[in-house]
Amino acid sequence: MKFTHASAPATVDFAARFADIPYNQFADTDIRISAVGFGGYRIDVSYPEHRAALQKALLCGINLIDTSTNYMSGGSELLIGSVLDDFEAEAILGRNQVVIISKAGYIQGREYRLSQNLKRDGRGYPELVEYAPNLEHCIHPDFIKDQLTRSLSRLNCGAIDSYLLHNPEYFLMWARREKWESEKAREEYYRRIRLAFEYLETEVARGRIRSYGVSSNTFPVSGDEYDFTSLEKLIQIANDISPLNNFKVVQFPFNLIESGAAVNETQAGKMTVLELARRHKFCILANRPLNTIYKNKLIRLSEENPDAEDIRNVVAKVSPEWGKAETLSQMAIRAIRSTLGISSVLVGMRDVKYVRDVELELQRTVVPADRSEEWKKLRTKLRD
Repeated sequence: MKFTHASAPATVDFAARFADIPYNQFADTDIRISAVGFGGYRIDVSYPEHRAALQKALLCGINLIDTSTNYMSGGSELLIGSVLDDFEAEAILGRNQVVIISKAGYIQGREYRLSQNLKRDGRGYPELVEYAPNLEHCIHPDFIKDQLTRSLSRLNCGAIDSYLLHNPEYFLMWARREKWESEKAREEYYRRIRLAFEYLETEVARGRIRSYGVSSNTFPVSGDEYDFTSLEKLIQIANDISPLNNFKVVQFPFNLIESGAAVNETQAGKMTVLELARRHKFCILANRPLNTIYKNKLIRLSEENPDAEDIRNVVAKVSPEWGKAETLSQMAIRAIRSTLGISSVLVGMRDVKYVRDVELELQRTVVPADRSEEWKKLRTKLRD
């Protein structure tokens, strides 16, 4: 029998096979997910090394996979579907033991060319944002329906465990450039998100997705920023649609340098987005754990970074527990996964050596706790 989505009993059984690594609850369900997830941003079906890395991750107990429709123009989803098909056929693991997250919003590559053809035929996607050359963005139900159908086909599964709006704030970024008044732009922004949420609820009822959510780079930024995305507002929208809504997942950047999720008090009652999401029992996914801006440069938080030793020393002084990690990448992952509320840290693992680095860190015991003071101190130290 081919299973169509993750189930609580199957993921609990899967976790029991890997007693040396931690698992967390998926939102308010009994589904279990690994404390680190496999990030599918730059993996593609045509690269054997990417296939080997995903296989290794699954075999060492990582059962959360994050991808998107635009990652490698669908090649990421194709690889994930292929590997899971092979493993299921060989009875290594089943689809019901793995949680798949995918996203929709970006129009790039192959989808961009399709979008241009549709527009020429007078059948373009409604409410499409023409953001930049070769880059558009859309979260209209017509687009989501099309992308979800394509995702399911590439992943070769009956349902996706959670489908996310992928950086919907691109509308706000476009509106700012077009000189929209901020209040008008935000009103339209949340109207579009409401429309998307209403549609995603119908897809849950239809059975093609099990839940939905939002991945936004602007959840953690200051509330005064033009493109700020308010989780509080999104919760209100979902509750207005239905008290029994299926809005269960939030995803945002969180790393040693970009600590806004744990520091910026952007929600009512001086709560951070992390605190609010935790209180509402969301599945909280931290992305970009190893890529950030430091000293005005895009850097990777790994041993190859020339500033690695300096950063390690600062972090170790802030938190001796974090400082026990052997590599900067392990330290970066440890800091996030030790923070109360984080369900899984999404790490890009395009090579088996990256998977092994993560596996070694996961096998070390870390007790999640409220780390807000450490994050505040770290922000101050790394800005000095």
